[in-house]
Amino acid sequence: MTTSQVTSRRAADPAEAETRSAPPAAPREPHRAGRRVRLRLTGPRRLGARAAVALLLLAALCTTAVVGAVTVRADTSRLRTTVSERAAVAAQLRSALADLDAQHADTLAPGMSADGSGTYVGNQLQALITAQQRRAQVSDALRRLSGDSAHGALVRALLDGLGRYDDLSGRAAFVDEQAPDRLAGHPPAVTVAMNAQAGAVMTQTLLPDADALAADYQRQAGLDASRVRADTRHRIAAVGLLGAATLLFLLWWQRELARDYRRLLSPPLVAGTAAVLAVCLAGVVALGSCASAADTADGQGLRPWSRLAEASAVAAQAAAAESRWFVQGDDLGRSDAALYATLTGRLDTLLAPDGQATAAERPAYEDVLTRYRRFRADDAALRRLKGEGRTDQAAVLLTTVGRGDIAFDFWDFATTLDALAARQLDDFAAHAADARDALDGWPAVPAGALGASALLSLLAVRPRLAEYR
Repeated sequence: MTTSQVTSRRAADPAEAETRSAPPAAPREPHRAGRRVRLRLTGPRRLGARAAVALLLLAALCTTAVVGAVTVRADTSRLRTTVSERAAVAAQLRSALADLDAQHADTLAPGMSADGSGTYVGNQLQALITAQQRRAQVSDALRRLSGDSAHGALVRALLDGLGRYDDLSGRAAFVDEQAPDRLAGHPPAVTVAMNAQAGAVMTQTLLPDADALAADYQRQAGLDASRVRADTRHRIAAVGLLGAATLLFLLWWQRELARDYRRLLSPPLVAGTAAVLAVCLAGVVALGSCASAADTADGQGLRPWSRLAEASAVAAQAAAAESRWFVQGDDLGRSDAALYATLTGRLDTLLAPDGQATAAERPAYEDVLTRYRRFRADDAALRRLKGEGRTDQAAVLLTTVGRGDIAFDFWDFATTLDALAARQLDDFAAHAADARDALDGWPAVPAGALGASALLSLLAVRPRLAEYR
């Protein structure tokens, strides 16, 4: 091969020559699934991101504290309204209805003495006056409850039943007035029959409806008390946890600022952190005080009052059963005698302190029990006199107002019982007010303090951002 041929061949294959002279290519790195590109924030962006996180935490903490305070205060107000404007009125309605029936029966007990002396035996006037008072109390209670649309049907049913009761008891009184010379304890048979019908309307319609209404309100009061306790504890946990998270972030941010910018402390951020700490501590203490007061209101006010209010209604029903038994005689009054025994058995349980009364309240419970025993002793004497045929003395014992007479001793017992129930209701109202007062200044306090903390956080960032201009 000549030199020219070699030269031409090399010129014909330049690509091959270039390939032979180039180094081998490096192998391609295989693709890794899931590999992420990490973006590093520059100084200004890093400051802005941390400020944004701080503002979000402060906003969340502020919202939690404000909403919690508003919710708990609303729950406390609802509890007070349910008890004082609903449950208490319904309890008064029950007692007034039962005592109204007792007074109507008592008006039929007095009459002329059986000895022929023409002496009027018993005190009808006191029973008439008391019956008018109880009827006015019933009307007032129904008027106050009529504004509750949730129980409107039950209130209307009570009004209808009350109309029938008024008609029957009024007709019984009218017929009795047509026999002015009848003997004590022996009203006309038509009067007795109408009184029995009125008593049936009371025991089978009015009192069951009133019991259902009172029980519903007391059940609602119990639910409201439970809601106050639950909401308060939930808000304490939320404020505590979110506040701790906010404090930790602000402390960490303070450390990062000191490390990045060679500053010992940021005074605005220190002040903002102190404001957050103050709100958290004040919120936990205030909500804890509210929860404690709500527990006390329920345990030392609402529950004992509910028990005593029921005892007051049962006592009035027992007195009504006793009076109807005396007027209607052994035949018609047999069911009333059995009802009296049942009701006094319930009273024996309801009037016992049963561990709910404090040491300071036990003397008041003992006083009520003492007066209750006097009423029971009077009832035993009444039944003994009637069993012996001494109707005149029995009518005097039932209707005369004096120590040792049923009309007085029952009034004494019932008044003392109502006073003790009112005392428990006042205790409830005072503790419920304490629960609401524990949050005085809220939600203005957390809103103002945390708003200031947010502003201070922005002030802490401003001088650092100025360094990049």
